[in-house]
Amino acid sequence: MFRKAFRLPFRLAGIPLYLDISFLIVLPLMVWLTTQNLGAMVRHSASPVDTGIFHGPAALLLGLVAVAGLFASVVLHELGHSLTARRYGVHVRRITLWFLGGVAEFEEMPRQRGAEAVVAIAGPLVSFALAGLFWAVTALPILDAAPYAQLITGYLFAINLMLGLFNLLPALPMDGGRILRSLLALRLPRARATVIAGNVAKVVAIGMGVVGLMGNLWLILLAFFIFSAVRAETRQEVATDLLTGLRVADLMNADVRSIPAAMSVGELSMLFVTQHKTSFPVVDDVGRLIGTVGVEQLRDAHPEMPVWQAMSTRVQTIPEHAGALDAFRLMGRLDCPRLIVVDPAGRMTGIVSEGDLVRAIQVRMMGFQVVNPTSVQVQRAVAGISPSPTELGLGYTHADAPRDPQRYARPL
Repeated sequence: MFRKAFRLPFRLAGIPLYLDISFLIVLPLMVWLTTQNLGAMVRHSASPVDTGIFHGPAALLLGLVAVAGLFASVVLHELGHSLTARRYGVHVRRITLWFLGGVAEFEEMPRQRGAEAVVAIAGPLVSFALAGLFWAVTALPILDAAPYAQLITGYLFAINLMLGLFNLLPALPMDGGRILRSLLALRLPRARATVIAGNVAKVVAIGMGVVGLMGNLWLILLAFFIFSAVRAETRQEVATDLLTGLRVADLMNADVRSIPAAMSVGELSMLFVTQHKTSFPVVDDVGRLIGTVGVEQLRDAHPEMPVWQAMSTRVQTIPEHAGALDAFRLMGRLDCPRLIVVDPAGRMTGIVSEGDLVRAIQVRMMGFQVVNPTSVQVQRAVAGISPSPTELGLGYTHADAPRDPQRYARPL
């Protein structure tokens, strides 16, 4: 999400602020719609504002001021989440504004019992506080002589009240959905609580979509966003739960062919054909990883050219002792389907891919434990114990396997 966002030249409480390209694209439309809403407010109230202003360009200035106030309120809403999350030791990456509002991006949600509910409720509380502030300002007698300012503050009162209430809908990834999941997680495993909260969110999204079909485009867009985001949220939480405790070394493929940097492009081209590969890691004379080379990089390369002159030095690596969950997050952040695994000396020891992580998740969902067969065999060899057939096979052992083999015996 938010691959094309522009960073603003300042921070809020030390947190970077970004504008997504979608925000800039729809900004003119939002100004126009807000102008129409302000005109409707004037026509249906006793406001002394001249309705004729909404037939000229000056109305767009009012709309722009109101939209600026709206998104300033959204930033404060997200800042409420961020500062509360910090109190639980969570690192806040950034706050991003986009066409459907704002998002505070955390390294991870706090895992303490009930903490997610506290972080989630902080945003709506900020919105309600802003609504109260704008209501109080609107009621000031001094604004009776400034009807346009009174119109803007009245609009911001209404929009902050709606923002707070709307975010309390029990639909992940909105605040109400996070509160619901946090409360469910007090009695259930977090992954199970996520699934339940996700199902509730899908029902809410369908309802919003149905209402939106009656003429509200924003509700339709929000319904699509919630429905797709809740699927990603559920996958993320289930993966977090099932990958916790596993290391990259447990899941990586150690049988990976690397090529020396001095190999010629002509020799490498034959390897692509015979090995059925599209890329290879490149290592130096002592086995340290220095790059990767793919078929596309051989275009216009002379057959006698050494591989190191054609390779790419942009390599996504991860230490072999890192957690599988770290690999999962890094792949998501870099949008990279595989990582090269290296030892402390920088030598390649294998490759871990999205497929490796998915298989581990599937195995754990079936109630099996994932173990590293190589490490088990080494430990048993040192102790003089022969490895079991299970350890020589897939490296998976059932969590509930009985100790007594007679429990599996049955007559022929």
